[in-house]
Amino acid sequence: MSASAHPPRSRARLLAATLVAVAVLALTACEDGQGLRDEGPSTPAGPTATAPTTPPPSDGR
Repeated sequence: MSASAHPPRSRARLLAATLVAVAVLALTACEDGQGLRDEGPSTPAGPTATAPTTPPPSDGR
């Protein structure tokens, strides 16, 4: 066994600690844990255009 090899138990603990740290950082990255759903501009940056609606053509019946 080489001097740099870690016992399996140490690797498992290191992996578990790393996963916990990633989960904590992912959940605290946003203020309320809701992700991008509630972030972004509160109003549109510019006017929004809507397509004019026209009634479908009548077939004469």
